[in-house]
Amino acid sequence: MKLTEHIFLVGSGEIGISNEHDCNVYVIDCKREAVMIDAGAGLDIDSLLNNATNSGVDIGKLKKLLLTHGHADHAGGAAELKRRLGLSVYANRREAKLIEEGDERALGLDIAKRSGLYFPEYRFTPCKVDVFITHNQKIIAGGLEIRAINVPGNSPGSTCYLVDLPEGRALFTGDVVFPHGVIGFMNCKGASLAGYRRFLRRLSGLEVDLLLPGHRGFVLKRGQAHIDQAVEAVSDLHVPKSFL
Repeated sequence: MKLTEHIFLVGSGEIGISNEHDCNVYVIDCKREAVMIDAGAGLDIDSLLNNATNSGVDIGKLKKLLLTHGHADHAGGAAELKRRLGLSVYANRREAKLIEEGDERALGLDIAKRSGLYFPEYRFTPCKVDVFITHNQKIIAGGLEIRAINVPGNSPGSTCYLVDLPEGRALFTGDVVFPHGVIGFMNCKGASLAGYRRFLRRLSGLEVDLLLPGHRGFVLKRGQAHIDQAVEAVSDLHVPKSFL
């Protein structure tokens, strides 16, 4: 699904274009190269690649997979995508350990299964991370500069990716923040409301146009207003609205 001239939605369980357990999976067309943001749960890789091809993406240009965090719906497909396409996998160092080891408790997958979000037989396939990214690190892809912004809260190493495109400034947020000021705080290992209070402000003042989260809808104009709602909410007395 082509969202803008350079951004494609190639996976999403919520809107039914790939496996029901998949997060929103995006591709950025950087002209000489293409970058995938997140990998889905790994249960329907064919749909991700077919959707990309049918939307006009040359999957032969896919070189990098940028993971926002290690939860199964975002990183479970990384190993198979790496195997098929030879992608270099990028993740924050704290998330990389989870992704490489695949420990269900550390990933919060055990409680997700008990809560009915995954079937009992689901297994997370560990994946080697090639590049450990740090806060404010710049990743070059096809002449574009993608900035990594570490925002712990949903998970210890949750990372957003900021990129300037002709159609506007885009922020891929994983499960950090969603439209209408909703955050991704959950009652599982690695989640931290204190992390949100301390680090979500890193997304203030970015002048984001396109807000592209890992679930729910996306925003193609005035994305910063939605982010600012969340920043204000986490500084309030009440627990902010969360996406679950």
